[in-house]
Amino acid sequence: MTANDTLNVLLIEDDEDDYLITRSLLSKAQVIECELTWESTFDDGLEALLTEQYDACLVDYRLGAHTGLDLLEAAKENGCQTPVILLTGQG
Repeated sequence: MTANDTLNVLLIEDDEDDYLITRSLLSKAQVIECELTWESTFDDGLEALLTEQYDACLVDYRLGAHTGLDLLEAAKENGCQTPVILLTGQG
């Protein structure tokens, strides 16, 4: 990736407010441009992640009846190679 490239980031987050915060923070990046795609459910997020079209993925720990760890396990079982960062507001 060069300095002129856009970093394609997938956010899997069930809270729209957290999506808006993340979008705002990424838009302030001064060194790199980010294209943020938001998926709000476990199933839609996993489907998007498995396309392998993202440079990185941010995953919320709590995703309704599932957790971000469940999503990581499912992605790994399906051979996903995209780097993932697990986010949580839990102490």
